[in-house]
Amino acid sequence: MWKKMHRLMFGKDCELRERMLRSIIMVGGLATLIGIAEVLLTMEPNALVLAVLMLLLLAMGSSLVVMFKYEKFDLAATLIGLIIIVMVFPVIFLMRGGLNGGPSVWMALGVFYICIMFTGKKMAGFLALCAGMYGGAYLIAYYQPEFIVVMEAESIAYIDSYVSVFVVGLCAGMIIKVQMRVFEEEHKQNIAQREELERSSDSKNIFFANMSHEIRTPINSIIGLNEMILRSNPAGETREYAIDIQLASKMLLNQVNDILDLSQMEMKKMRVVPTEYRTEELFGELIELIRIQMEKKKLELYLDIDKKLPSVLYGDEKRIKQILLNILDNAVKYTLEGSVTLSASGEYAEDGTVLLKVQVADTGIGIRKEDIEYLYDSFNRLDESRNMRIVGSGLGLAITKQLVDLMDGEITVDSIYTKGTTFTVTLSQKVVDKEPIGMVDFLRHGVAEGESYRPGFVAPEARVLVVDDNDMNAIVAKRLLSYTKVQVDVAHSGMECLEMTKKKFYHVILMDYMMPGMNGRETLEALRTQENGLCRESAVLALTANSGAEAKRQYQEEGFDGYVEKPIQGRLLETEIAQFLPPEILELQDLGVEVSGDAYFRKRARKKRKKIYVTADCVCDIPPELLEKYDIKLMYLYIKTPHGRFADTREIDSDSLAQYMTADQCSVFADSVTVQEFEEFFAQCLTEAEEVIHIAMAAGVGKSYDSAVMAAKCFDHVHVIDSGQVSGGMGLVVLGAAWFAMAGKSVDEICEEVEKIKAKVRTRFIMPGADVFWQSGRTSALVAKMCRSMHLHPVAVMRQNKVMLSMLLGGSLESAWRWGIRIHMRRRRKISRNIVVITHVGCTVKQLEWIANEVRKMASFDRIIIQKASLTVACNSGMESVGIAYYEL
Repeated sequence: MWKKMHRLMFGKDCELRERMLRSIIMVGGLATLIGIAEVLLTMEPNALVLAVLMLLLLAMGSSLVVMFKYEKFDLAATLIGLIIIVMVFPVIFLMRGGLNGGPSVWMALGVFYICIMFTGKKMAGFLALCAGMYGGAYLIAYYQPEFIVVMEAESIAYIDSYVSVFVVGLCAGMIIKVQMRVFEEEHKQNIAQREELERSSDSKNIFFANMSHEIRTPINSIIGLNEMILRSNPAGETREYAIDIQLASKMLLNQVNDILDLSQMEMKKMRVVPTEYRTEELFGELIELIRIQMEKKKLELYLDIDKKLPSVLYGDEKRIKQILLNILDNAVKYTLEGSVTLSASGEYAEDGTVLLKVQVADTGIGIRKEDIEYLYDSFNRLDESRNMRIVGSGLGLAITKQLVDLMDGEITVDSIYTKGTTFTVTLSQKVVDKEPIGMVDFLRHGVAEGESYRPGFVAPEARVLVVDDNDMNAIVAKRLLSYTKVQVDVAHSGMECLEMTKKKFYHVILMDYMMPGMNGRETLEALRTQENGLCRESAVLALTANSGAEAKRQYQEEGFDGYVEKPIQGRLLETEIAQFLPPEILELQDLGVEVSGDAYFRKRARKKRKKIYVTADCVCDIPPELLEKYDIKLMYLYIKTPHGRFADTREIDSDSLAQYMTADQCSVFADSVTVQEFEEFFAQCLTEAEEVIHIAMAAGVGKSYDSAVMAAKCFDHVHVIDSGQVSGGMGLVVLGAAWFAMAGKSVDEICEEVEKIKAKVRTRFIMPGADVFWQSGRTSALVAKMCRSMHLHPVAVMRQNKVMLSMLLGGSLESAWRWGIRIHMRRRRKISRNIVVITHVGCTVKQLEWIANEVRKMASFDRIIIQKASLTVACNSGMESVGIAYYEL
């Protein structure tokens, strides 16, 4: 019976309002039975009163029949409303003493019923009817008191009032309780479904990313081997076929890149990586990539590149090229005859930047006005029936729009259906060299038909080792270098590479970064410290699918001397290798390959040991440019995820937050490295410096400090310091140590100064909620529950080498940020105005600007550093957490 009642009240076979009516009928039936019992026990049996109560009971039973048998929910709700309002409650009011009893309390229950069961005009009508009927009953009681059936005794009136108040309150409470239970169950179900959808989406994105990388291997082989065919200077149809293969391969590569970019965008991993680039080279490569397609379609290409454009700019060249190439590719695809025009101009801004404006106009099929709003939707190809013969995935413009937005640019489109389309992209770029590019013949690029290939250099005495587990990739690299006459050997694994380098010296080693077993980084580390190894000082170039400034910095930090992007381009491969070959064995053939005579010696000099190396745990959250400026090396920590364990800042970073973290849940956990890994880290650092000072995060936060101390016992020249801080506060301690090291102070002086700095650093963290903080073991479940139910925002401070909760702030998150900053910086006179570090987890640019302004209101700092927190910090604080750290005087 109880199971049936539970199923009736909480069953998921109907909508919410029907479940509410079921619970009201059951609770109302129970209340009616209590009312009948009270009448029988407290007063002379009154046939009319009993008849009215029985009518109420009958109405509820009839409503259940109407609702279950005939499935007429609205009719059942209306039936109960009319009987209660029109008949039962007004009659009971008159028959049970009026104001001198409990009927008025029951009438309040009628209003409650109307509000929760009806909406819109129906609710307004019932409320009007209720007000009229109840008002009539009160008017009768006031003007015609003789119609009121007075209670036999005052004690009975009190009993009736008491029972009415208690039962009505109990009924209302039970109804609300039932609905709260229903809401909670539905909320849990919605959360479970959302998590399942997110897991499904993440799995899809990871699959796309992995497949995109895997597909690059055969593409690399196709492009490389086809380049060998073109180098042989074939004639007639053979050359035409080879050019077609090259074009098709590059189109396939663009599609693979689009899929990879889409998965990165959905996982919130896409980033802008600015670097210096030459304007002339940017447009020259774009034109070369698109020209062959245009020639095959017999389209005219018009260029209008402003000769006043600065020669060197600073921005994400790779993404800009991808944006413009997608637009140019679309222009060629959808133009059957006529022309494509590429225009570019620049307008200087007051801050020294230039607003780069690029237009691509075509005479193609155009875009219908009603389709323009869907132009940037993923997997959506407009006018499909008309364009079904045109190859495309519908990803190009979707990714282009997101990339433009990512760079705070603007993309607009002007189109006339059947006449043509013009896309305009504007991007703000920093100017590195204001000298104009002048008049450039961009159509000179490329190898003319019939022109034979010439290698960049010839070096018969040079020895190169290719390390790649894929035979085809190794063959491609070997054949691309065949014209240079270098001696090329192949190793199919990291272990085989180590065996070969014991027996033979190689000037350059091309190392595949992603290999099973011992990967490229691990092989490099073993190579540099290899006992009796002949190639410990040889140049090692990473073969990788990643590119750009971020990749360059990563490979530099890991010890690689450079990298070559896959698919491998023969000319670029020759250029990279030539930089590391001794000048005396080079026979230069082509001035297109720029080889500095002292490049090799600069590489050797870079390996000279410095006096003091300042290192730190990766949770110090220092911007990359400062790490590079002060030559600070970071020791990674581990992050445990549902997809495995990764090294923080090396294999995973806080751009992966959306994949693993929500506002109140976190599926990643920080984990320290072993003592042995610290020993290897310090050993590598000592090959580059005489002394190492390692700044560890607060000992009370993790095990990193203890592991570092244990590892340092193996070395006489490694000094470990407990920073007493984490994130931005730790960053200030590390920067202080780096400043003194650069100033030439001794190890003892630096350690002494760092102890003084530690006492001056003040750090505070403002978090949106306590759930993630609780999951990481930093606070109790009670605090987390209280913050969740009362919408409180915890504030934590560094105290006694631990992150401790200091206060809870109410209101919006923005209000919590404001008051957290004001409280943290209330002693303005004691704040050093030198520098402040703002760390954040997943905050938007707009939010960060607002936070920075609030900080400026409290103190005018010489420098404000805004830095994303490492994933180790993020998984202990949660999304939209903010940290503020500064020095005290």
